Amino acid sequence: MTAAEIVVQPGDSIQTAVNNATSGDEIVIQPGTYTENIVISTDNLVIRSESGNPENTIIKAMSSSAHALSVKADSVKVNGLKITGTKSSYAGIQLSGCSNCVIESNVLSNNGYGIYLLSSKSSTISNNKVTNNGDYGIVLATSNDNIISGNTAADNKGRGVHLGNSDGNTISGNTVTSNGVSGLYVCPRSDNNLFYNNYFVNTVNGEIKNGTGNTYSTEKTAGTNIAGGPYIGGNFWGKPDGTGFSDTATDADGDGIVDAAYSFKNSIYADPLPLISINGKYTDETTPILPVANFETSTTDGPAPLSVSFSDLSENAEGWEWDFNSDGQIDSTDQNPVYEYTGPGTYTVTLTVRNANGANSKTATITVTETREDSSADTGTVDNEIANDGSDDGEEDHGGSSHGSSGGGAGGSPEPAKNVEVKEISQVFITNDKAVQFDFTENATCVVYVGFDSRKTAGKTTTIVEELKNKSTLVSGLPSGEVYKFINIWVGNSGYATSKNIENPEICFKVEKTWMKENGIDSSSIALNRYSDGAWEQLSINRTGEDDECTYFTAETSGFSFFAITGNVNSSAENVTELGGPETRSADLQDSEGKGTAAEQISGQGKSTGSNVSSMLSKMASLLAEWIKSVLAWKNG
Repeated sequence: MTAAEIVVQPGDSIQTAVNNATSGDEIVIQPGTYTENIVISTDNLVIRSESGNPENTIIKAMSSSAHALSVKADSVKVNGLKITGTKSSYAGIQLSGCSNCVIESNVLSNNGYGIYLLSSKSSTISNNKVTNNGDYGIVLATSNDNIISGNTAADNKGRGVHLGNSDGNTISGNTVTSNGVSGLYVCPRSDNNLFYNNYFVNTVNGEIKNGTGNTYSTEKTAGTNIAGGPYIGGNFWGKPDGTGFSDTATDADGDGIVDAAYSFKNSIYADPLPLISINGKYTDETTPILPVANFETSTTDGPAPLSVSFSDLSENAEGWEWDFNSDGQIDSTDQNPVYEYTGPGTYTVTLTVRNANGANSKTATITVTETREDSSADTGTVDNEIANDGSDDGEEDHGGSSHGSSGGGAGGSPEPAKNVEVKEISQVFITNDKAVQFDFTENATCVVYVGFDSRKTAGKTTTIVEELKNKSTLVSGLPSGEVYKFINIWVGNSGYATSKNIENPEICFKVEKTWMKENGIDSSSIALNRYSDGAWEQLSINRTGEDDECTYFTAETSGFSFFAITGNVNSSAENVTELGGPETRSADLQDSEGKGTAAEQISGQGKSTGSNVSSMLSKMASLLAEWIKSVLAWKNG
């Protein structure tokens, strides 16, 4: 089902839009105030303001005794909203049992809790303004491996940031000021969390109850820190009245790092690289240099397969994470990637950029329509006549399948669509130094799998196998032997499948036993040939097994491009042909006349070489002469 953009206008219900949405949809909320409590239980939705301005797109809780926006699904993104009106232990935004969600650029004020993560993981909370709430600004409970970055948690009655029973989280680039109880609380059962480059200015900055493996600084690294100094390290620990540790400490070498560690009261932990303000004291004007995500695309719509180039325009960015298809997974970490959309749909692209001070994201929409039909298919041109040289069975080919295979379209390759019999697609998420295998489970082509060892993380990658009607129009010449299938194999975007990125590439393919039997092919002669640098090269193969219908082989290859599977006729089969009598030859000729000329049959099969065509024509001419001679002898007798 194609993803949709659902627009919510003032007077409409956001909950109704959520209930009507399916995975991948984007709900766009126009400026206005919406009084309701919303529950999201569908994965992979985007809920955002149309304006991008939280101050004019407001969700006010209808019931203050329920979360205003409750997320109970994975890969949900919430952006650009102001949420208010809950009390006590109820949050403006709650994630419950979620993973891979993104909550960014929202305003949470006058709630019981601002943002509440409960039993949630691998989510990003970034660039939100969380102020004037009750017990907590941002609270994590039994939530692991999340990123809390670039937020402002200020003037909350309780704690600015609270970690309870939560492990492996990264808290960086946040400004946490003027909170009533404390800036940061870490419970004794919260382990392996990292806190660095945060700006704490509270009467009580830290209630650190130990835990195991927690760290309060990162390695000293050149770069503007959140207090304006020249190095990233630990955190700024000040007080509103200017008498805090970072306000009054010394920095003899001027590196922006205090000369002594900052030890937490009643705790085993310390910040070994605390920051100092560049002017020696806290000022309201001191702000961190945060990244700003921005990018443009080469196109925003078109038919599948659609290749889109993404150009980064971000500011202050040191790292890039692209999610091209709204699945919550990082597809590329390149600054300016190219991605190919192989199927129709509406895709939300998210770029998240980071630096030492925090993170920021931007989204865009790519609309991919159905593949265009080849315009030459019904024009009656010479090309069309050649394309239908006997290989067409007369049935209309609509192409496409919900299982990743289709007929007729070239699908992400330079091969003309009219020469593609069928294709199949497989996608795998590629990480560094891992064995990768693209399995083709639909059995649409003769390729079983394509594999290699990755040398570089590439994210989600698509491999396309095309089985052709005739030899590729992009190659010249033919390999030796009888051709079983011509195939093309394309791995990833252009330029990916090189020795720089992969090693030990391998192809597993199968050959039908009926083809070998009918054509007198010796199975030991089966070969896989690759066309490269203007010539066909026969690859080394191994026979790996068989079943009732096929024999299976693997081949090592130096790359992926154009291939042909071939075999040689065994000598016994040739002798049987030569020993046939006049009656047998006459019958064979009549069968050929009933189906079209010999040349048409050969072209239709797409399995014979040029030399075999000449040989076959010569034999047919000889057979015809013998037949005519026999007929004349019979008439004269």
